[in-house]
Amino acid sequence: MIEFKPIQTNAMPTGDKLKNMAWKLVNRTLYRFTPPILTVFRKWRVLLVRIFGGKVSWSASLHPSSVIDYPWNVKMGSRASLGEHCWVYAMAPVEIGEQSCIGKDVSILTGSHDISSCLFSLVVRPIFIGDGCWVATSSIVLPGVSIGNFSVVAAGSVVAKDVEPWTVVGGNPARFIKKRVLRDA
Repeated sequence: MIEFKPIQTNAMPTGDKLKNMAWKLVNRTLYRFTPPILTVFRKWRVLLVRIFGGKVSWSASLHPSSVIDYPWNVKMGSRASLGEHCWVYAMAPVEIGEQSCIGKDVSILTGSHDISSCLFSLVVRPIFIGDGCWVATSSIVLPGVSIGNFSVVAAGSVVAKDVEPWTVVGGNPARFIKKRVLRDA
């Protein structure tokens, strides 16, 4: 009989764990307690992420209630945004393209566990979200997912597989709804 011995810690190097603990202190104080408006405060939050190694465009918008773990693995393009109460669990690289909107209460999770392992081993895989995407309120993006340019993830969806460019997906698990077509303004 196999003995199940789940390990409830991650295998990240101690230096990364300590750096992330320092970042969490900054994320929950200097970052969090800034008004969500005014460019100067948005740039302040970007600066804090950049100090910890994040590659975030100066024009990106990070809501003060967003939580980013392991910010040195985060890359955000120009005019990309993280909404209220987003959680970016960036144990592996997370890339969010230009002008992409990550809605309120969205979770972007690069870490999970191997359910076949008697140690419940940590598994991490990167996430890529292309340019011009919208990941709507309360959605979850799971490890290893790539969301193609100009795609939309409907509110409350769980994205477990790659999303083709110019596609609208929704549900749990997220499935194809229709192709995205932009009209003139």
